[in-house]
Amino acid sequence: MRIKKNLLLVCFIVIVTIFVLSQVKKGFFALAVDDKVVTTTTEEKEVNEIRSFKEKIASKVTELQKKDQKPIVGKVIEVKNDQLKIITSDREEYQVKKDEVLTKTYQISGNREKEIDFSKIEKNDYIIIVGPILEKTITANFIYIDEKIIIGSGRVIEINKSDYSLKVLTSEKEEIVLDIETSTKQLLLNIKSLVLETSGFSKIKDGDTIHFVFKDNFNNKEKRYSARKILIIPQEYFIK
Repeated sequence: MRIKKNLLLVCFIVIVTIFVLSQVKKGFFALAVDDKVVTTTTEEKEVNEIRSFKEKIASKVTELQKKDQKPIVGKVIEVKNDQLKIITSDREEYQVKKDEVLTKTYQISGNREKEIDFSKIEKNDYIIIVGPILEKTITANFIYIDEKIIIGSGRVIEINKSDYSLKVLTSEKEEIVLDIETSTKQLLLNIKSLVLETSGFSKIKDGDTIHFVFKDNFNNKEKRYSARKILIIPQEYFIK
């Protein structure tokens, strides 16, 4: 009889132990599930934010593709917050707006370009803008800051020795004035040896052919420019 009671007691203890363990396991499982739910919720939130941002960019790109876009070249005449005003060589004025998502600004130097901040653009900068245009307002997609370098040739028709300038009739039959600065690189063709030699202002004569390089300071009504380089070919070279 005592053995039966002991056996029943052992069975009861085993059953209680199994029940307790099953409840503990359920609790641990519930905690694990809760942790997973929290983690999954956080990850989904981040993924949704990234997806939303990508969709915003894709939508903007699609919008730009539907609108009229062409490069506009001009000189900055006003800088105000995130907007610019430019004037083209045809004296047309445009407002240029910065797009917070897509606008990229680059500084061009030689054959290289370096991305810079929009705030680096200054008045009188020569820029190229690409972006949708709506009623003289450009929402900039890309902005390139560059120099307008002019290379040409012509004939010297007047020499001003008091201010070191030359009046030149270009090959396009246009009269311009070139200021010869101390920084201007001057070369002269030696008509005997046909070697290029370093020269000076005093060796230039009326009738000489001149090849020149200068930076266009844009919308210059006086058509007066500071020469960077000149190559002088004496008129005697063409006389046989």
